[in-house]
Amino acid sequence: MQRDSLKTRILDHAELRLLEQGYRGMRVDELAHDVGISKRTLYEQFRTKEDMAREALLRLLDGVHHRVDEAVASDADEADKLRTIVVLMTERFVNARPAFYRDLETTPVLTELILGSRRRTDAAIEAVITAGIDHARFRQDLDARLARSVLLAAVDEMVRPEVLLADRLDLAQAVSRIVDLLLRGMAAGPAPMQRDVEL
Repeated sequence: MQRDSLKTRILDHAELRLLEQGYRGMRVDELAHDVGISKRTLYEQFRTKEDMAREALLRLLDGVHHRVDEAVASDADEADKLRTIVVLMTERFVNARPAFYRDLETTPVLTELILGSRRRTDAAIEAVITAGIDHARFRQDLDARLARSVLLAAVDEMVRPEVLLADRLDLAQAVSRIVDLLLRGMAAGPAPMQRDVEL
């Protein structure tokens, strides 16, 4: 029990440092100091820094996936499910600094975890959109993949801390506004007829 508790404490601190400092900036000696243990004790729990970072990121992503799965299985309507899923996806990474994302490009094991997670959550969003189409809650001609891409691109832009601060929004408010805009569109009346454009 005590061993699990120590490992959990190490992973808690590793997750914070990974998000704030990136993989390269996460120093094992500082992490051991944060936890109140020696470097040797830390390496008794994790063979390498990469193992520790991978397990911290995997734990974070597994927590998000579990909550996304619960949201998909809930009785909420599809619009509320979309809001919930996108908030869950972004809230854990809203404090990630540029170093975290930069280091993902040079740390393949972490990149694979993030890409796998993104594929899984993308599939969940597309399933919710498809269910909304099937239940006639969303437009029948809606392309689920395109709608998912637009939604996530808008969220990626909106959840930057400087945007949230400037607009005086919290994460849930920003996501809700984006989902509402996507679901309601911008047109005041019926949608205009689509015209083929000759190139």
